[in-house]
Amino acid sequence: MSIEIPNTAISHKSVQLVKLSRLEIDQIRDMNILLFEEDRIINRYDHEHMIILMLKVNGLRAGFKIGYNLDEKTFYSAKGGVLPAYRRQGYALSMLREMMKDAGMLGFESFAYDTFPNIYPEMLILGLQEGFKVTDSEWNTHQRDFKLRLNVSIPEYLFRIDNPGQTEF
Repeated sequence: MSIEIPNTAISHKSVQLVKLSRLEIDQIRDMNILLFEEDRIINRYDHEHMIILMLKVNGLRAGFKIGYNLDEKTFYSAKGGVLPAYRRQGYALSMLREMMKDAGMLGFESFAYDTFPNIYPEMLILGLQEGFKVTDSEWNTHQRDFKLRLNVSIPEYLFRIDNPGQTEF
């Protein structure tokens, strides 16, 4: 399944979010290696609900996002990124919002992700700008950075982006 993303700022670009099945995960493996310098995408693939998005710009693979159910109420965005040539154009936000809409349609109430603020400060900034709250932190000796968990209510977030300017949910 493919979704066209309207891009008014860069109207000459064709932008798509392609939803992949678990069997198509190899389509994002090389991007994962480029972005994270590891072959492992996620630890397990047996989650009941899994969403895999691949970003394509002008037909070229430009990024991905993968997530799954953390528990009955929380959907977890496990990993994702945009290749350097395509950054700072709103694509990460588009993938985040699409995944959150899909998670909401599956009945999840909250959306969470982890980030390392000294390694990926953009993801912390994006989350805070989008209304996420830091709900947990711990020191990660492997990354030598704090791992921050960010979380937001899916219904409240989707209401906010669908009704800009309204503060009441």
